[in-house]
Amino acid sequence: MTPGGGGSERRFVFDYDPGELRCRRGAVADLGEVLADRERGDALVVTGSNVGANRDVMAPVEAGLGDRLAGVFDETTPEKYLRTGLDAAERVREDDVDALVAVGSGSSLDVAKVASALSTHDDLRAAAERSVESGAVAVAEDRDPTPIVAVPTTLAGADLSVIAGVSLSLDPAGVPDREIPNGSVGDRRLMPTALVYDLALFETTPKGVLCASAMNGFDKAVECLYSPYRTPVTDGTATRALSLMRSGFETLPDAEMDEDDLYDAVAGVVLAQYGISTPDVYRASVIHAFGHGFSHDYDAHQGTVHGILAPHVLRYVFGEVDGRRELLAEAFGVDDDGATDDDLAENVIDAVAAVSDDLGLPDRLRDLDGLSREDFPAIAAEIRDDGLMASAPEGLDPTTDDIEGVLDDAW
Repeated sequence: MTPGGGGSERRFVFDYDPGELRCRRGAVADLGEVLADRERGDALVVTGSNVGANRDVMAPVEAGLGDRLAGVFDETTPEKYLRTGLDAAERVREDDVDALVAVGSGSSLDVAKVASALSTHDDLRAAAERSVESGAVAVAEDRDPTPIVAVPTTLAGADLSVIAGVSLSLDPAGVPDREIPNGSVGDRRLMPTALVYDLALFETTPKGVLCASAMNGFDKAVECLYSPYRTPVTDGTATRALSLMRSGFETLPDAEMDEDDLYDAVAGVVLAQYGISTPDVYRASVIHAFGHGFSHDYDAHQGTVHGILAPHVLRYVFGEVDGRRELLAEAFGVDDDGATDDDLAENVIDAVAAVSDDLGLPDRLRDLDGLSREDFPAIAAEIRDDGLMASAPEGLDPTTDDIEGVLDDAW
């Protein structure tokens, strides 16, 4: 909740109930035990076709599930269509499974949440059709959604969350993505019941995807610190997250990643998202809103966009408000003695840019395929209308002209 003022008004509320977290090499061997602990007999694996065909991922997942493996639904895509979530929910109903194991990137985790929410309704298709009309996938009040166990293979930090995004189409074939409205699902009961972070699975992810996703996860910690809904709890986890990620991310582009650094990178991303998604509040902010402006028409990973834009967005933020630059500088270890406010801001910006450089990400918007400066007015309007602009730091209210200025600086 929003921090109070001075004296007796200083207070916070933190309503958070995360799933069990398990992190180590070989952790997917615990999947059968995780389901047994929750009295779940079997599970449907939800993943994309690439991960579903990758035996380095699927073999240990299937072995960990053992006789609790009910089947594999490997049809998720980055577009996260409602149609896909409905198909997965129909598999849940037809096969009478009582858990979902979401394996892969944020798109598979989000589709699993959509399927879980739809599973609470008697008529799955009717519930999906209502979702298109309302703009959100509802969880029935009188039924619990199908429990989810999350097994991430990327570092975007979409797993420890009670919300998911979805493209609201039941018939997306031939329809441009920009014409399909975005929707969401959110309910405290959609928090995964367990989250299994297996270091070996991150080693199977293509380097470009792994490094780009890491930047997305990294920015969650940055934004959690200046969110108007921050708490002392999220300050603590986000600050430690930045320290772990800043050191651990250096190994991610390496062909043979250092074990200790990889552990720090994964643990840092877990902390970055710890508390960012709670039942009433999501603590991501303007950097993520800027990233959403490139979601539809450009074939670029969100983390790649973040890597380009984050330093420029931060320069704009610090030019308008304090943005808790002192705490950010302390987290990065760049709070030099005698530094002015402007010095602290530049130190933070440089530290964030250095993380992007370590991950091998591009640093100019002109490097994105298909992007032209003539696109900026439409992109700026979409960014301004993004729901996360409501979570901008206190005192910041960007205009479309301000946003275009940031995009110009990043060109």
